[in-house]
Amino acid sequence: MDYRDPLFSVIAFFIIVLVAVLITLILGKIRENLREKEIERLINNFDYIKTEDMKNPINSLMLLATAYEKEGNYEKALKIYLTIEKEYPSKQILLNIATLYFKAGFLEKSRHILYKILKTSPRNIQALKLLILVNEKLGEIKENVDILEIFEELGVYMPKEKAYAMIRLFYKEGCKLEDFCKNISSFEDIYVKYPFVKREYIDYLFKTNPQKAYEKLDVYEHLDIYYHRNDIPKNEKFCNILAAKGFAKCNKKAPFEIEAMKYLPKNMAELEFEFYCQNCKKTFPLYSTRCPKCHELFSHRLLIKLSEKSSIENIEF
Repeated sequence: MDYRDPLFSVIAFFIIVLVAVLITLILGKIRENLREKEIERLINNFDYIKTEDMKNPINSLMLLATAYEKEGNYEKALKIYLTIEKEYPSKQILLNIATLYFKAGFLEKSRHILYKILKTSPRNIQALKLLILVNEKLGEIKENVDILEIFEELGVYMPKEKAYAMIRLFYKEGCKLEDFCKNISSFEDIYVKYPFVKREYIDYLFKTNPQKAYEKLDVYEHLDIYYHRNDIPKNEKFCNILAAKGFAKCNKKAPFEIEAMKYLPKNMAELEFEFYCQNCKKTFPLYSTRCPKCHELFSHRLLIKLSEKSSIENIEF
């Protein structure tokens, strides 16, 4: 048969197509085998996975990744999740990856993964909540306002998130978004609408109007904010605090730690402050509007502790 014959060209075309299909199938099979070997190799790196777990390697890897995440070893947990995602892509695995990127501080990578999830599932509540945290870290508060509007369309009302966004906007450039900041022209307006922001409001007043702060604050709940100030009013409301500092006498009953300070020698003890989260029950040395552990807002409450006063005299450097 002459190679210039049209029939030859047709046969040659089909042969090329057949070869291409065979090569694609072979490469696909090789790639599949490599993926399986990668998963087995990853599992074999951890000698405490039992032999029977090998029957379901993905579940084993998920458990292992979760264990590493709880330990704070985000690098190994990410490696495992990324391996699983190549073989069995899913929104949940992507969400796990985005969460780990967030915990590890790779905020842009986390946001990229979240956008990938929301592109196909725009009402994914878990992804939207995590995106709020990521945007908050990046200072993208206006974008969070849009997300909160999505939640309201879904019938999910988040007053704490809304109040916090208002506070952040107020400190940044003023709460000027027409619909979101309706009837909000001052920090006091935010406090009147959302009374649970009282601590943040008191803190703001101490920066702008200390006299009003002393009028509004709760003597013991906000003690850490003003205890070391020198302008505590000398009136009945603060007589226990002044007595604890050795500046007055007061016969009113006070919490144990304050009462003890009233009678102990001045240089023997001092007050220390910690904060516990009402949501996750963890304790922290500093106050946070958003809990560093569980990310709940306005959940920290003051713990007053009595401790022996330490001396820093005669310390050599």
